[in-house]
Amino acid sequence: MRSIQRILIEQKTGKKYFVKDLNEDFHTSSGVIRKKDLKKDSTKINSVKSSKGINFQIIEPSFVDLWDNLKRGPQIMIQKDIGLIMAKTGINHQSKILDAGGGSGSLCLSLANICKEIIVYEINPEHHDVIQKNVKLFGVKNLTLKQQNVYEGISEKNFDLITLDLPEPWRVTDYAQRALKPGGFLVVYLPNLNQMKMFIDSTHKSGINVLETIELIERKWKIDAQSMRPEFQMLGHTGFLTFCRRL
Repeated sequence: MRSIQRILIEQKTGKKYFVKDLNEDFHTSSGVIRKKDLKKDSTKINSVKSSKGINFQIIEPSFVDLWDNLKRGPQIMIQKDIGLIMAKTGINHQSKILDAGGGSGSLCLSLANICKEIIVYEINPEHHDVIQKNVKLFGVKNLTLKQQNVYEGISEKNFDLITLDLPEPWRVTDYAQRALKPGGFLVVYLPNLNQMKMFIDSTHKSGINVLETIELIERKWKIDAQSMRPEFQMLGHTGFLTFCRRL
């Protein structure tokens, strides 16, 4: 899929456009980019002019460009939390992962970008449809999407990582314990601590060992010739992550 998509970047402003169809001229507020220019070799640096004489650079989209253009359904897990999951669990090109409660596919597609195999359980038909469209957008081949209820069990075994973005993850604790490899990780993502306490309580009589609960805060900084200061807006609470391991 990526070879028939392009990213246009307006050189003066840095504004970015995502082009899905290379068989039509692309219209922007800064002018029209001709389809013959869109089809230039994206492995090379190409600069083109719009119909208004504005310079654009054409590149092939990377994973982060595609992530920016995810079709949205439910609230997505954002990059600061996804990155922490990757760092704390150490997943790699040999990892087998289960993601339950796929939502819009933000997490599972990010994990699919670096793991060997990922299986996604999403019971909601609307969310399932959104993930399917995003999988097609990304051209992912190592992701299996199932319209299956994880509250009723996990069919597969030997996972290196299971992620749960669900309202009632305590209903999955025992299933996850049996589906994980020894030493495998379980990560639970929830918006409030009452839910998280119920999940942690469910692990006391299982083989799941709770490691830590983390809330990650992100603050950007403005740095230019005149000042160095935090941005006025900060990305605060998005959710709590509890990291567990089967021991």
